[in-house]
Amino acid sequence: MEHEFSGEVIEWRGPAPYYFVPVPDEDAAALKEAASAAGHHSWGMLPIRARLGTTEWKTSLWSKDGGYLLPLKDGVRKPQGLDAGDTVDLRLTFEAPARKQTRREQTQRKPAKRVPVPRTAGSREPVTDEQLTIVPANEASWEDLQAVFGAGDPGRCWCQRFRMLPKESWASEGPDELASRLRDQTACGNRKAQETSGLIAYVDGEPVGWCAVAPRADHPRLLRDFRVPWLGRNEDRTDPTVWAVTCFVTRAGYRRRGIARALARATVPFARGSGAQALEGYPDLVDGGSVGTLAMFTAAGFTEVSRPGNRRAVLRINF
Repeated sequence: MEHEFSGEVIEWRGPAPYYFVPVPDEDAAALKEAASAAGHHSWGMLPIRARLGTTEWKTSLWSKDGGYLLPLKDGVRKPQGLDAGDTVDLRLTFEAPARKQTRREQTQRKPAKRVPVPRTAGSREPVTDEQLTIVPANEASWEDLQAVFGAGDPGRCWCQRFRMLPKESWASEGPDELASRLRDQTACGNRKAQETSGLIAYVDGEPVGWCAVAPRADHPRLLRDFRVPWLGRNEDRTDPTVWAVTCFVTRAGYRRRGIARALARATVPFARGSGAQALEGYPDLVDGGSVGTLAMFTAAGFTEVSRPGNRRAVLRINF
């Protein structure tokens, strides 16, 4: 479903200035009806593809007063010299989610390919800055990211824990579907992509680590079910200028060599350069796990803002 319309850029002055274009009532009603028919429900937000001139990007419409607002991020707005009060011509595309496969269809899929660990892996020596390279995921190949995830637990979740919708699970969606979602989110191999959702680390040219970092509002389950970021805090959950670091994966054979710590440091300039006004992490104080450790975030310059329980903390950087 596509909708084309002209609208006026407006500015919202919340914790940080942000720009939107209101969707006309008629188009908003049609989009809402299409989303409802497709069974889409995600915290009042609707995933969409937007096009302004020759620039196309993925985002989510915000629900407000029964209608929708289209966020106009700085990466799109500033190169075209747009400001509050300007009129723009937009095209929105909503695509209904693909039909879910039955369990029988899922079991008939070919098993995920196992990626062997390179013979050079296994050292416990810390990785040096000369050996390490970290790039946005869209500058890496999908094969490199697959190599990082391998065939263990990361290859079952594909970094979708906080992104799944109500009633979805690892079992119901299956690893192939979750991997496809991550591929779309990262835009691996597409250097011209306007958005990517993480960073990939290389040691001597070998892909070895992954870190998920993206707008906090892009994670429906983080907003809806995960209590840690919200306990004792008065936060606007849908603020797209706040980003979150939600996952670390280090390839087997390269762990405990400082790769995740280096990725945590790299999230700061990455998020700032992508237009974030703040960046958060939610480390596990006991063993770190896939969400990282307290030491990793503090070493990267994050400051603790809350500790909702004995095991979890919220750390943040304001830009």
